[in-house]
Amino acid sequence: MFRVNALLRREGLRGSSPGASDATAFLTIYILLTCALPSNLVISSLGSIGRPSNLFALAGFGWWVLHQFTRVTPTTTRRHPLRVALTVFLLVALASYAFAMLRGLPDTEASPADAGLLRLAGWAGVLLVAVDGLRTRENVRSVIRCVAVVGGLTAALGLLQSATGSSLIDWIRIPGLSLSSELANIDSRGGFIRAAGMAVHPLEYGVVLSTSLPLAITLALTESGKRRNLWWIPVGLIAVAAMLSVSRAALICMTAAFIVLLFVWPKAIRRSAIMLVALLVAIIYVASPGMLGTLFGLFTVGTNDPSISSRTNGYSTAFGMISQHLFMGRGFGTFLPAYVIVDNQYLGLLVELGIAGLAAFLGLIAAGAYCAWRARRMAGDDSLRQTSQAMLASIVAAGIAYGFFDALSFPMAAGLMFVLLGTAGALYRIAPEG
Repeated sequence: MFRVNALLRREGLRGSSPGASDATAFLTIYILLTCALPSNLVISSLGSIGRPSNLFALAGFGWWVLHQFTRVTPTTTRRHPLRVALTVFLLVALASYAFAMLRGLPDTEASPADAGLLRLAGWAGVLLVAVDGLRTRENVRSVIRCVAVVGGLTAALGLLQSATGSSLIDWIRIPGLSLSSELANIDSRGGFIRAAGMAVHPLEYGVVLSTSLPLAITLALTESGKRRNLWWIPVGLIAVAAMLSVSRAALICMTAAFIVLLFVWPKAIRRSAIMLVALLVAIIYVASPGMLGTLFGLFTVGTNDPSISSRTNGYSTAFGMISQHLFMGRGFGTFLPAYVIVDNQYLGLLVELGIAGLAAFLGLIAAGAYCAWRARRMAGDDSLRQTSQAMLASIVAAGIAYGFFDALSFPMAAGLMFVLLGTAGALYRIAPEG
């Protein structure tokens, strides 16, 4: 019997999920493929699904499915909220796709609908590998470290772009990959350069920074060892870059995440954090005259801002489409930018998946937030408690950001969300074990 169990463990077939170290490596590679490669590099013959991160995510989904057929014992006896929520969301998306195909789609929408389902499968694979594969708190912290490091490097690249006014990544070419489009990721607003790092757009860049900041802060507060103070480097880079991104969404998300973190910090840390924020604002005021006025103006300009008027002008078209297929929508991926751009993922989901799909997606985000919150309540020590709260803060920030742009069309914002949800699911399972 012992020989059988040893053989099963060696072959990776015992349990219902990939090995913990394998899952950690998979998620690390996925994060790097998503955030450390220019978003416009693809395998051209595969179209929009040809990004390396998409293909790697699909491989992860296949890997997880294979383990479900080969497992010999369940991982847990309790029903996992995230698995339930993800199953509901995928079933609604499949039903919407089936209804769309039955009534007939134009050629311009059929291919995006197919690609949309493949992207959903990939994101599901990322979430499920994280939920089932991250079995210890060290596995979780390894993924969080990766997010924090990538966030810090993304911030550093963005700061260099802001300083030079140049993309700095135009030279990157990888054999087998081609440019899907020119990556026009340098913009300006109020006379200030808006960087984007490796992202498609400065807005996506700012959102990625604001969602990775809570995790970086918590690592700096809870890591041990001689080099623990080095974790303050990504914190500083991300905070400064997010402030200089000249993005309403980034500032709102960062503020929301900060408020969520305050609930678990001791009074001394709260006071220090507020003082550091004030110091950061003062430094920006001195180093970049006019920046604070520009940031304040983002929230007072009203509909005179083209980025706001372009959103609101498209709402009537979007609601007209919603009324045609109210409950199940027109199919995920079929609300093309050529029709109208509303820069609101929730409104986009209402068009594509109807009321059922929007409710299912909100349920998925709520399930991830619940898992992080519940893990904090069940945590047996302060380190795990702060880690869980940081995950909750990042999910809240990302969830708010989805109201500011069509995030599921942006690879970094979408991929990071499903990594966060899956890691929260892993914390939900790990916390009761201490």
